[in-house]
Amino acid sequence: MNCENITITDASAADLRDVLDLLTLVQLPHDGVAENVSAFLVARDESSRLIAAIGLERHGTTALLRSAAVAPSYQGCGIGSRLTENLLAQATKDGVERVVLLTSTASEFFARRFGFCETSRTTFEKDLAGSSEWNLPRCSSAVCMSLDLSK
Repeated sequence: MNCENITITDASAADLRDVLDLLTLVQLPHDGVAENVSAFLVARDESSRLIAAIGLERHGTTALLRSAAVAPSYQGCGIGSRLTENLLAQATKDGVERVVLLTSTASEFFARRFGFCETSRTTFEKDLAGSSEWNLPRCSSAVCMSLDLSK
């Protein structure tokens, strides 16, 4: 594994299969990815292999950060942090006021690195009711976290 020469770009429809394969590898849901792939960022290694992805599912001024995934052999390289930083910067530029995420494994990472705070799901039920990921039974027990970008 070489953590150098990693490129981050906007995802395209051509990236969908690779993104879904990565999500399968790290056991994250596919629901809603195809519909939102244009709002994803992807990271590729020096051989152009997709090694990480992250998405934003926008619902008005609230957005669901989703599908944050890094191939196991590249975890610990800071790629997840770089993707998240880029995604949050783009969200801010695009007028997103708050970002919400659901996680069962990375709450400490998002809190420590980016300032996400644990919050009640009911706070965002109305805003995110149209999200297929938000409504998945497997996500109902995940920790809900949010970050206010409007400050």
